[in-house]
Amino acid sequence: MTEQPQPQITPSLPGNWSFWADVGVAPYAVLGPVDVIGFTCNWVLSGFGTGEAVIPVERGGLTRTQLLQFWGWRLWAFYENAPIWAGMPTGLTDDGGSAVTVALTELPGYLLRKQYATTNNYSQVEQTTIANDIAARLDNIGVPRTIVPGSGVKRDRNYAYLDGTSRGDMLIALSQVNNGPEFRSEYSMVSGRPSCSLKIAYPRAGSNTGLGLVAPGGAASFRATWSSDMMRTRTFAVGDLPNNAAQSATRPVAVRVVPQAGVPEIDSVDDWPGVFLASTVGERADTNSARYAGPSLALEAVLANSSPPLGTYNVGDDVSLALADPLMPSGIGGTGRLTQAAADASAGTVTWTVTVKQPPPKPHRTLIGRLNRLEVNSQAAYRRSLDPTQFGGINP
Repeated sequence: MTEQPQPQITPSLPGNWSFWADVGVAPYAVLGPVDVIGFTCNWVLSGFGTGEAVIPVERGGLTRTQLLQFWGWRLWAFYENAPIWAGMPTGLTDDGGSAVTVALTELPGYLLRKQYATTNNYSQVEQTTIANDIAARLDNIGVPRTIVPGSGVKRDRNYAYLDGTSRGDMLIALSQVNNGPEFRSEYSMVSGRPSCSLKIAYPRAGSNTGLGLVAPGGAASFRATWSSDMMRTRTFAVGDLPNNAAQSATRPVAVRVVPQAGVPEIDSVDDWPGVFLASTVGERADTNSARYAGPSLALEAVLANSSPPLGTYNVGDDVSLALADPLMPSGIGGTGRLTQAAADASAGTVTWTVTVKQPPPKPHRTLIGRLNRLEVNSQAAYRRSLDPTQFGGINP
């Protein structure tokens, strides 16, 4: 068997950035170095990153055919000769210039394009085992999974055939309940080749790196955004009914009331399409009642990508905080979690999103977001009576 050539890593952007490509399916044939003249990417704790690469057409290292072969190859980003991010192409923008802009989804984000083409009912099953089953199709693109169950938490879950959500959405939903598992992408060199794996862990996927964030002073800039959009003292969680429910059946509902001194009663209703089990609806109510008891805080800081160097930390890790401004002269202090990081190779910066004790912000309910949710709900209702056995041995 002929050994495949090893990646030749040469600096492509300022700050020791370099890029390399291989084919997106086994045996992952080497395509070689890629000339990238602009690159941004992000990492998300219990979510999926995205990226964007500007690649010259004539000298980029990829042919025109390869550039347009979406989901057909993997682009690996190296910082100081260590792999830190990898993605598959999902789109391309050509404005007639000498280079094109390629949109990328981080490798584990492949799960967002894999439907749950089977049916499973879990009764008191350890949650990282459920998460591992959901993420199993990452084998299709050569991304192994590392499972760390910790003390273990058992859960009930019913998942229906083509219920309108992807495997990626299912994994995110499982991670968002109280005491849910976390997941993140991790990178390393294995036998001279870059490798990406998905770590699924409880109670956390990260660790205490000893990194610190000081502003003003240590960060180039920082921004704190407070919002009470999701704040509540009373939470209503509304579940769904299965397709074969009796006409007289009522949806499962959970109510959580947590009064606050000096605050009037504030209601919030959370709908959970596709969630049939009363125990799961109760979990969702407990989670949002605790998470949004106060205003949410989004904290961002911009630092140089060389201090600390990219690759020496990951989303989910702890960072110590010392931030002060005129609004909060006493500052925000203590330890936070790095929940997202976004790198800009050309600017030489990385933006940290840090979560402290306050809950994470929830995206505003835009018209597009509501339309997308309506479409998912319609798909779930339309497909709920499908029978997966009629298709035989389809890969779920």
